[in-house]
Amino acid sequence: MKTLKDVFDDGGASSAPYTTALKVQICGIADIKNYRNANGEQRQSITVGFADHTMAVKGILYDVSKANVLRNGGTVMLLNVILKKDLKTIVMTNRSKVLKTGPFQQAVPEYFLKQGQDLACPPPAELVAINKIKTSPVKTMVSIRGQEEMERKVKVAGEDTAVRTLKIKDQTAACKVSLWRDLSKIKTTVGQHIELTNVIVQVCQEEKSVSTTSRTKLVEIAAPEVVRKITVIAYDVIDGEFLTLTSDVADVEDEDYPEFEVPLPSLQKPLHAS
Repeated sequence: MKTLKDVFDDGGASSAPYTTALKVQICGIADIKNYRNANGEQRQSITVGFADHTMAVKGILYDVSKANVLRNGGTVMLLNVILKKDLKTIVMTNRSKVLKTGPFQQAVPEYFLKQGQDLACPPPAELVAINKIKTSPVKTMVSIRGQEEMERKVKVAGEDTAVRTLKIKDQTAACKVSLWRDLSKIKTTVGQHIELTNVIVQVCQEEKSVSTTSRTKLVEIAAPEVVRKITVIAYDVIDGEFLTLTSDVADVEDEDYPEFEVPLPSLQKPLHAS
């Protein structure tokens, strides 16, 4: 039986059917991806990482009914697939067969297993402060964390595609985020702290923002602990229990003279007040 290196280095057309059996180990399985084909029909696919003892390749399964055979670390036999040799990719259609089989006698090297895992589930893009987005080139993939400030719902003209626009901030700046398709349905609230991995930098009317991609994950995170030094320029007592302190240092853009509400007892000890 030929190895992955044999079939991908065999020459011939860059994309061609391959009917002979291929034995591979599963290194990683991505989440189901929803998309529309050229006819506007809703479809699904799954990206898989495969490897043997000679190389690692990407697999794309377009018949998700076969997904129940896929198990991380499992070994399968692939029949009637399409080889995209220039992309080092195996395409599995509804005519393909994905069958369980026994493990390789020769163990698959760890570095090929890691390559296959990264092909299916690439590590998240670098986590950056929001103010770095303004200097990042367009189409740069980044990850960000921040607190939701507002949201806006719109529809894309000509197609019933859901998109929701948020504005989030961290300690450095604020930016707009466009949540597309399924991510637009995830419930978030103003004031909530979230992390968005693998968003892409875009520019519209000279304003940079970020937009979600097929690799984006949105998760709620705990509010970060923040230590800052401020100068208080004014205060107000509320109900004899709280002080509202007004600072002369802008917190983030669009927020001048931020206010902080502090319980009176928490100030009595450091100020030696009774």
